[in-house]
Parts: sequence; structure tokens; C-alpha cells
Amino acid sequence: MIRITIEESANELHSYYHSEWVNTMKKILFMLILCSIFISPSLIFGSHVPIPPDGVLEMENYIRVFLKYGSYTPTLSLEGRWEDENFQFRYRAITLGGYYRATKHLKVGAFYRLQQGARHDDDWIDLDPGWAWWDTRGRTEHVLLLDATPRFLLDFIPGQSWVFTLKNRYLFTTYNSQHTLTVRPGITYFLLGNREPRFNFSFNYDFYIPLNYGDTFLYAHWPYLNVLYHVSGIVKLDFSAAYKTVTWSTSEDAILAGESEYTVRANSLVFRLGMILQFEL
Repeated sequence: MIRITIEESANELHSYYHSEWVNTMKKILFMLILCSIFISPSLIFGSHVPIPPDGVLEMENYIRVFLKYGSYTPTLSLEGRWEDENFQFRYRAITLGGYYRATKHLKVGAFYRLQQGARHDDDWIDLDPGWAWWDTRGRTEHVLLLDATPRFLLDFIPGQSWVFTLKNRYLFTTYNSQHTLTVRPGITYFLLGNREPRFNFSFNYDFYIPLNYGDTFLYAHWPYLNVLYHVSGIVKLDFSAAYKTVTWSTSEDAILAGESEYTVRANSLVFRLGMILQFEL
């Protein structure tokens, strides 16, 4: 009888401590969930570190005019972009310049761009208190561009309708003296109808390489799919979808404030819709 009582007491103690352990773990789990909900992400990343938004959708629109005159093609481009979590119309630009066909497989070009709403690493500023992106919609910047684009027909692929392009572009932004190189390899398939182009289907990958700024080799990169519809010999409609990654590096304000260095990646899905007008002179 005594032995049974001792065993029952031991079982009761085991059940009691097991129940207490389970209740304690439940409380800890509950507190962790509350912390993940109510603690500001800035306390995790550091208040001086920009927090990348999730699920950002961007929309770009443009219209381009090409005036082909022999080996020369003067161009005019207008573009704008809706971006950020609140889908603001921020970036807009006008670009003037032209291409020259140097050889059968090479075009070169020079351009001038006037832009507003561009965002740079140093636009992450100290508001004292708090940190935020500077609203640059009213800031005008001047950009000089040089372009070299070799193109090759991939005649080893059946159909002889595949073209490989390697667009190389150098940019100099006078506002902050930034030098940038962009490289974009791509492959295009031309769908013909009655010996005339009807659709272009392309896959491209843009690499945005900072030459004198940033803490990473790539400032941004994005693969994208593109469809160009030839409405007529003059009018073309262009649509593309890209997955863009931008890496923000430590801003000047963060350095001056003695804050720790950072690199933050921000991802977004970008849709682009444009119109191309091409004239023969």
C-alpha cells in the first residue's frame, strides 16, 4: 500500500513539473510572437539602416522617337516611374541624343539626360530624430551617357531569327560626380509575317556597376522579359516585366553620425509599358 502511494506521488510530481514546463514554454512562445508583432523593425536593423519594403510594385512608362537618317539616328525619350510602397510618381526624365552605325555589327551613341526624382545612397538622411529618404522629386540632375552596342545574328540557330546584343553604357551624373557602367546582354527572337517583323521576344539581364561609389560590385541588377509589337512600320508597343534588386550602401549622413556601416538589398517587381515611334528621313 505504501509502495503504491509513493509511486502515485512520483507520478503526480512528474505530471506537475511536465505541466509547468509546457506552460512556461507556451508563455515564452507567446512573448516571442508579441515581440515579432510589436517591436519596430528599426530596432532590429538599427534606426539608421533603411528598411527594405516588401512586395513593392513599380510601373514605368515611356515614349521614344527615332529619326533614322542614313547611318545616323537622332532620338528623343520621355519616361516616368511610379514606385515605393505608396506608388508615388517619383522619377521622370527626358533624354536627347542619337546613335551612329559604325559598322554592320556596332552602333555607338551619345546622350544627355535631364532627370528628377532619382534616388542615391546619400539620400538616406538623418532627420534628428529619425531617418528617412529625402524627397528628390524637386531635384534636377544632369546625366551624360555614352553607348556602344554590338549585335550579332545567331545564324547557327535554326530559322536565322535570333540576335544577340550586348549593350554597354557609361553614365556620368554631374550632381554627385558618380560614374556608372551598365552592361546588358540579351537575346531576341524576331517573329515575321509576310516578310515583315510582327513581334520581338527578348530576354535581357541588366547589370548596374558603380565605378566610384557604393560598397558592392553591383549597385543593381535585374533580369527581364520583353515583348515588342510592331503595330506598323512607324508605331511599336513595348512591354516588359523585370525583377529588380538594388543594394543600398552606407549614406554620408550615417557616416557623419558615427553609425555602423550597412548594405541593404531591396527587391521589386517592375512592369514597363512604352511606345516607340520610328521615322525614316
